[in-house]
Amino acid sequence: MGGILYVVATPIGNLKDITLRAIDVLNQVEYVVAENRERALNLLSYLNIRKKIISINSYNEERKSRKIIEYLIMNQNCALISSAGTPCISDPGSYIVRKAYETGIDVRVVPGPSAASGAISASGLYADRFLFFGFLPLKGSKKKRVLRELSLLPYPIVFFESPRRLVETLQFMLTELGNRNAVVFKEMTKLYEETFRDKLEALINRFQSTELKGEYTIIVDGRAG
Repeated sequence: MGGILYVVATPIGNLKDITLRAIDVLNQVEYVVAENRERALNLLSYLNIRKKIISINSYNEERKSRKIIEYLIMNQNCALISSAGTPCISDPGSYIVRKAYETGIDVRVVPGPSAASGAISASGLYADRFLFFGFLPLKGSKKKRVLRELSLLPYPIVFFESPRRLVETLQFMLTELGNRNAVVFKEMTKLYEETFRDKLEALINRFQSTELKGEYTIIVDGRAG
């Protein structure tokens, strides 16, 4: 029959956001696959759970997936988690999920926290549809080209960004998208959580004079009309 690969959403900041089902699954599996070993240990320690952890990243995922699939074939259940939130979204893990399907392994989702859906729900923007993009390209020319393509979409777009590139990215957005409504979430669900809602130009002016730290989620409104 083989084991079960559980794709488990974990808190994006506040550890109390873990679901009851996620706790049950983490208790019952034989091992945990995680991108960040330290964060996984912190979560498991908070839950008083001790498990073997296999760390993966975008460079070793393919190689390590072979051992993970072997364990699953030997009837050992596995929980795949990300550094924060829902796995396989701007994080490694999708290769392991695909190999599990190809091998006939049962894959089950344990839904829960997601930075993208959480930000959309609290944005105040009309979002019966939205696009999750994640991190923009680092190179300016590629970033400009992507934003130009996205400028035609009539619905909100969700991005992730680091503090050191936040202002630069907002400036690119202003140039390519125009002075649209936008919402910036800092450190969602964490101790220093803040939400900033304004036009792109006003947000740039605010952040230019601020020391930026933490993790940021940006939502930009879609093209009007």
